[in-house]
Amino acid sequence: MAPPHPEGSDRGGDGLEPEFPEEAGVQVPRVPIERVEPERMLENEVRARLEADGFSDDQILRWVEAFFATHDEGEPDDVVAWIREQEARQPGGPPAGPSTTP
Repeated sequence: MAPPHPEGSDRGGDGLEPEFPEEAGVQVPRVPIERVEPERMLENEVRARLEADGFSDDQILRWVEAFFATHDEGEPDDVVAWIREQEARQPGGPPAGPSTTP
C-alpha cells in the first residue's frame, strides 16, 4: 500500500489512495486487442480525476486495465467507484465512506 499523505496536504479529487492495483490485491490480466480502444478512451476521461488524487500515469493505466478485465464498458464515475471498492476490500486500505451512487 502506498504511504499515507501528510496531514494538511492539498490532495484533491475523490479521496482515493494513489497505488497500483496489485498493491490493493487486484490482478490485471491482459486485455484483448478489440477492447484496447474503449479502454484508452475511458483512461483519458478519468485521468484528471485520478491525477487529482496523486495517481501516476502508470497507476492510472493499470487501474483502467484492471477495470476492463471485469467490465465491458464504463464511465469515469464507475472507475472511481470501483477503485474505491477495491481499496476498501484490502486489509488496511482507506476506510470505506458513504456511497454516492444510488
